[in-house]
Amino acid sequence: MSHTRINKLGGVAMLPIILATVCPAFAQDQELETYSTQTEDSEARLSSVTVTARKRDESLINAPIAVSVIGGAEIESQGVVNLEQLSARVPGLQVGRAVQTSTIFIRGVGSGVNRGFEQSVGLYVDGIYQPRSRQFTASQFDLSQVEVLRGPQGVLFGKNTVAGAIKIETASPKIGEPFNGYASVAWEPEFDTRHYSTVVSGSVAKNAAARLALRFTETDGYVENRLFNRDEAQREDSLARLSLAWEPVGNLSLEGKLAYVKMEGFGKEAAVYAVDDRLPAPSTIALSKLVAPDWAPSTGDNAYISYIGNPQYNDGDAESTESLSGSIKAEWELGSISLTSITGYSNFEFDQFHDVDFLPISFIQNVEPESLDMFSQELRIATNWGDRVTFIGGLYYEDQDASFEATTYFDGTFGVRPQSILPGGIVRVGQRTYFDQKAKALALFGELGLELTDSITLELGLRYSEDEKDIDKSVVVGTGDPTNFNILVTPADTVGSVDLAEYLQRAAAVGGTDGANAAATYAALLNRYAAELIDTRKEDHLDPSIKLRWQYASQGSAYLSYSTGYKSGGYNFSPDTAEPDGSPRPGHEFEDENVTAWEAGIKHQFMEDRARVGLALFRSDLEDLQVTSWSGTGFVVGNAAKLRVQGIELDGQFLLSDALELGGSFSYLDHEFQSFPGAGCSVIESGLGTCPNSAGLGTKDLAGQRGAYAPEYSANVYFAYDRSFRDFDLSARVDINYKGDMYLDGDLDPNALQKAYTKLNASVGIGFDRYEVRVFGRNLTDETTYTFSTDAPLSPGVYVGWLEEPRVIGVEGKLKF
Repeated sequence: MSHTRINKLGGVAMLPIILATVCPAFAQDQELETYSTQTEDSEARLSSVTVTARKRDESLINAPIAVSVIGGAEIESQGVVNLEQLSARVPGLQVGRAVQTSTIFIRGVGSGVNRGFEQSVGLYVDGIYQPRSRQFTASQFDLSQVEVLRGPQGVLFGKNTVAGAIKIETASPKIGEPFNGYASVAWEPEFDTRHYSTVVSGSVAKNAAARLALRFTETDGYVENRLFNRDEAQREDSLARLSLAWEPVGNLSLEGKLAYVKMEGFGKEAAVYAVDDRLPAPSTIALSKLVAPDWAPSTGDNAYISYIGNPQYNDGDAESTESLSGSIKAEWELGSISLTSITGYSNFEFDQFHDVDFLPISFIQNVEPESLDMFSQELRIATNWGDRVTFIGGLYYEDQDASFEATTYFDGTFGVRPQSILPGGIVRVGQRTYFDQKAKALALFGELGLELTDSITLELGLRYSEDEKDIDKSVVVGTGDPTNFNILVTPADTVGSVDLAEYLQRAAAVGGTDGANAAATYAALLNRYAAELIDTRKEDHLDPSIKLRWQYASQGSAYLSYSTGYKSGGYNFSPDTAEPDGSPRPGHEFEDENVTAWEAGIKHQFMEDRARVGLALFRSDLEDLQVTSWSGTGFVVGNAAKLRVQGIELDGQFLLSDALELGGSFSYLDHEFQSFPGAGCSVIESGLGTCPNSAGLGTKDLAGQRGAYAPEYSANVYFAYDRSFRDFDLSARVDINYKGDMYLDGDLDPNALQKAYTKLNASVGIGFDRYEVRVFGRNLTDETTYTFSTDAPLSPGVYVGWLEEPRVIGVEGKLKF
């Protein structure tokens, strides 16, 4: 069987189109989207755009930062329900599902696969930080706008924003507004996806208002799993949010929000897409044919056919997410001084039961629950000292209590062999990792603006941060299956073992023959030992920023900025980080990574406000990059790289007529490792003995190479039409999204190279008074694309990919009241 690259469907080169139009989309207004505004006495103009990317309200034209803004109404019009679907609209942004975590990248910078990692992209919902990667794939609904801040945000947002930040602002009630709302039903028949939504908002008193948003979503999924004869991933998502606004006095406003999300899914959007025949066919392939005679890699017209699952557990893969979050925002205006307090609380629970051999055999099954309790408090002050001096600053505190587990079960018979291949013929063994981490962060930040002349402003920023993490990690070994795990060997039983032989002797002493064989399965075959780690790490950072802004015209500005930032260090979650005596080996801990960034930009609105363009040039240098490589049996973590990302981003809008708008965006990204001597070899390089062994066994140097999730070119072009007629309103939108070639795995295996593609989205809506009907379509070009690729464990040459949605066409009906 020949090896296959991901996505044989090539993309259409969008660069000539972008350069020909030279008018890409810069942003969309949160209320009126990108549509025109018109009065009886004036011609149509682009809607003004206000952003809060720098924790203050300011015009997009004047904000010295690279930011994309997508309005909530536009998100709803295309049936978008999460950031994964939205990321296609923003060049340089990648959000998607993966094997243990989600993939989140901006400008090719993101975190690898390890549950101990925090993210390189900060996610903030109503100003509250969301630290876990799975929170990026949560359902979103009733949004005011989404802002994607590209590049480091070290001063105002702090840690874990070395790539950028995503700010989600949910819709708020308006005091003085009469009660209003809507109820809607959206249906996509091909995969039987249904969204039931309702929003009610309005004043409940002279100085108070409330808003309630409810949504329920269910879908059969778009992957056909022939092992279980069903579609996957079947999902049910529920979301409820209550928002309250109160102005007890004229200069004080309070807003509280409480949101509950529950998501349940069965199966996963993944399939084996290739088997590389340059390596001997793994024995697991032959065993798979015994269970599923028709088994074959899923390519071409069969790309969405999967045979992933463990036949012993007919329910297959399952996951559950439940979160409760709340925030209270208080703003107090005292003349030229503004005081802001944002208090946040999050409780997040995620549980995953999934097959991780990715074949139709009963081989490896994982159970991976995690939980998070987090409290945060930010206090800010903003002021104008005269006409030429401004200041914004504050204090930030965060307290996290996170708990993760992972239990890996092996069945040595694969469900079909008469005898087990595991040591001593033991059939089922398991290894469980407990990972409890308490983290605290404290930061003091400020940004001072000095108006040097009537048109030139110098902004000086500084943030001091302290981070502390306490870890209690332990690994135990036992027998049984996910429904009945029996612990036989604990760290206390084997601590101090001088070598593998003594380790196994001690395991036998406490766990008998089963204990010794279970310990041997993980120690002798996978180099994993029972062990415990109790440790504390502290770090502090001082991150400055300098911005020079030139307001060269009333509707034009240019800026030059310098900034630094960091992503905090931590501990490797993987269970292969200890020696036989229980002592930690290199790789049990990783250090913080740091970034230094330069950016220059210009933004201009012209043609009597009918056109808007923005251009940004950027360079970021990252050191001690936190990286992950797959060894074939586990994820290896370390600080091993220096990375430079630089490029050009162009975006803007042009009002072709009173009702028709053209826009888009274009990104060129130069992504290159300056040094990466410890990069992991791909399974093909290891299997063929072709890996350049420049820094130790099984490693290579990727200096000079482009990394994963870093397409050289990406672009978006859209047309938006909005017009009111005598008896009805008509709106339509067409989006063309292009993304260039990019690797989906950090080892740069050619089999994990996703070829360039172009996707087309469109929507058409018509409204009659209180009624609205809209037809929407996503990926109308029906491109087969993936968000992540990995090697199947213990099956070298077998590749698994997480599939993005195929063509989706749906209809929505809405009743307004």
